[in-house]
Amino acid sequence: MTSIILNFIKIFFMLFLINSFGYSTSFEQNGVKEGNVKFSAGLYSTQSSDEFDTFGFNTQLGYLLSDKVEILLGLDVDTQRNELYYTLSPGISYYFYKTPITTSYIGLKLYYWNTSNEYIQEQKGNTFYLGTDFFISENVAITPEAGVNYLDFKSKKNTYFNTFLTYFFN
Repeated sequence: MTSIILNFIKIFFMLFLINSFGYSTSFEQNGVKEGNVKFSAGLYSTQSSDEFDTFGFNTQLGYLLSDKVEILLGLDVDTQRNELYYTLSPGISYYFYKTPITTSYIGLKLYYWNTSNEYIQEQKGNTFYLGTDFFISENVAITPEAGVNYLDFKSKKNTYFNTFLTYFFN
């Protein structure tokens, strides 16, 4: 548990340092404000020497309740050896740092993982995550996110790093 906390602290300071550099640009982001809807999508793949290759698609749909709080629903779909896996994950994010072109957030999601294979049992758990929206235009951002998944709310399942392309609807 201590190593998880240390990893989150390292990620937090790294994102804070990235956000601290003064960027000069001709626009100011519009995305993170009350009433906006956010859609994020990303592709990923994993190759492991002791497991099968995985290819997947991550999506998130969020609604900003305020300039600081967002509720969201994630859907991840991936394939592995002709099997389809999916994860549903409702969650909440808190935006704690905002500059003209970046916003950093921290959050918690619950997840429900299942598969088309009837012999594999479903899994439930929670995810803690940290991310930053790097705006490339007023409503479009590149969003790296790192987190840790817990199985049945107690034992660590894995850590992850995703990068999303995000669009904020006004």
